[in-house]
Amino acid sequence: MDYKKQIIEKIESFYVDVVEEFKESEMQIIADSKFRMIFKKKNYDGNIENLKKCKKMALSIDVDDIEIPAEDKLARQVVKAFEKCLVHFNNLCDTHTRLQMGLKKKAENKEDMKFSAYKELFQKVQTARNSLNSALHEMDIVYTDFAYDEDDDDSIKYVE
Repeated sequence: MDYKKQIIEKIESFYVDVVEEFKESEMQIIADSKFRMIFKKKNYDGNIENLKKCKKMALSIDVDDIEIPAEDKLARQVVKAFEKCLVHFNNLCDTHTRLQMGLKKKAENKEDMKFSAYKELFQKVQTARNSLNSALHEMDIVYTDFAYDEDDDDSIKYVE
């Protein structure tokens, strides 16, 4: 398979499989956190398992095995930006997992979690999310040019 197609396939797999799964997990966490759910038991273990699953899926994406010609600087730039996104995504999964573990311990009365500790963990999740969003934005800019170049081969021929 052509190296450009391999890169595009891996990035699309990340967006479609990993990021969408993460969004679903995060939506479940948000739904559990709503005020009307205050008396309902939270599924912290399920949330933690889903976050770890997302991280495992991201870790399974390997771009090191793609042979990119030295002269294709754009492809190298896309792969570097993608690897940066993967690092930020894994960090977000880790911080989200730590928050869920802290809330679980508090719910089980195993550990007294002060509001300041919760706020600090929540802020770390927000910071990790912002870092990921920034990295995704940077990658999208170079990826759009890269994917557009890929489409040039199959571009529409204008008839006069």
